[in-house]
Amino acid sequence: MNIKSHEFRAPNVDPSAIREIADGVWVIPDSDYTPMVPNVGIIVGARSTLVIDTGFGSDNARTVLNEARRLSRQRPIYLTHTHCHPEHGFGANVVSDEVTVVCNQAQWRELQEKGLTILRMFRDQMPELAPMLKEVEFVRPNILYTGSLTIDLGGTVVELGEFGGAHSRGDQGILVRSSAPVLFVGDLIEERHFGLMADNESHVGPWIERLNRFERLGAEIVVPGHGHIGGPELIVEYREHFELVRRRVEELRTAGTLSEANIVERVSTELFDRYPDWDGRNWGPKIVADLTWPSRA
Repeated sequence: MNIKSHEFRAPNVDPSAIREIADGVWVIPDSDYTPMVPNVGIIVGARSTLVIDTGFGSDNARTVLNEARRLSRQRPIYLTHTHCHPEHGFGANVVSDEVTVVCNQAQWRELQEKGLTILRMFRDQMPELAPMLKEVEFVRPNILYTGSLTIDLGGTVVELGEFGGAHSRGDQGILVRSSAPVLFVGDLIEERHFGLMADNESHVGPWIERLNRFERLGAEIVVPGHGHIGGPELIVEYREHFELVRRRVEELRTAGTLSEANIVERVSTELFDRYPDWDGRNWGPKIVADLTWPSRA
């Protein structure tokens, strides 16, 4: 979730770019790094279909559902979101009568507590987006789970799991058991973008642990929240950029020669030097600052 009005481009999901990345696993990709356009998943089994994220606003939700209908051929459709930020699903309520909405408990509670505040923030800070948000409501999911949930779509099994406490309280990972295991990670990984510390519930320590858990799942294809699709190397690189910060903060704090503010400045510079082509540089100091205080976990 990032708001940059000076970079505004309409965050429209492009269904013409849809492609199959494994048997029955389709992605409408964030192919040109348009801000607030996520990678959208449509997983088609023999009995039912799962949609992962619907994009920003009601028109995108309708576009995504139309693609899901086309691929599903009258099969029932499940809908889930990787987390509760607007570009991943605000506006999905307009299709909720036609799908079975699945959500983890933490994500639903977070949406109830923060949804209206986030909605007002986007409307106020990016008035260009306000028309896309006019139909937004927050609808109770049909299925709520805690921990993990397995859905057999018919020949294709998807495993949904709670990975919260890193980017957001309700982060969700979705592993698709297809011809090649595919992992949808939401904004727990954004390709070539520094970890986005969304609010005071975003923390680096848990984020590293969640990425370690992702590595153990054995996915061959990794679909980040934004940016190009890749393999397990996306998980490794993202973990390493956080671990670099943690290691350097620990070293400098142990040395005791720099103030906390100077540590933030020093380590942020080192981070940017290591990843010169990554976007979201404004988040670098926030990553470092999260680790300059003890026991941030």
